[in-house]
Amino acid sequence: MKANTFLLGIVMLFAGLAVFASSWMFSPLPNQSYGSDTMPRVVGVFGILIALALLIEARHEGQHAPRLEILEWLRDPRRVAGMLATVAGVLAYVLLSDKFGFLGVAFPLVFALMVLAKTRVLVALPTAAAAAVAVYLIFGRLLMVPLPGPDFLRF
Repeated sequence: MKANTFLLGIVMLFAGLAVFASSWMFSPLPNQSYGSDTMPRVVGVFGILIALALLIEARHEGQHAPRLEILEWLRDPRRVAGMLATVAGVLAYVLLSDKFGFLGVAFPLVFALMVLAKTRVLVALPTAAAAAVAVYLIFGRLLMVPLPGPDFLRF
C-alpha cells in the first residue's frame, strides 16, 4: 500500500500519542532521576513532531483526503508472508516474553525471521544469538530497561 503524506501524518500522530500515553503506566526506577518511562515519552514526542511536520507538508502539497493504492510488492506472496511473519513475531514476543523471558523469545524469533528471509542456518544461528544478546545488554543493562526474565528463574 502506498499512502499519501496526509494519511501517514494521521497514522504517525495516533502512534506518537499512543506511545506517549502508554509511557505513564511504566514504574519509576529506584534511585534514578529518570525512569523506564523516559525513552517512550521521548519517542512519543518525536512521533508527534514528525506527524505535525507531515501534516504541514501535506497541507502545502494540497493533500486533504487520504489516498491509497496497491503497490506491486503486495502482489508478491513471499513478501506479504514476510511482512505477516514480522507482525506475528511481534505478537509472539508480546505473548511469550513473560513466560520465557527476553532472550528465550528474542533469539528464536530473530533466528526464524532470518531463516524465512533465506539466510543460511550457519549464518543465522550466531547472528541471531549475537543480536539478541547485544540488544539485551544495551537495553537491559546499559539503559536499565526492565526486560522480562523467564518464569523458572523467579522465586
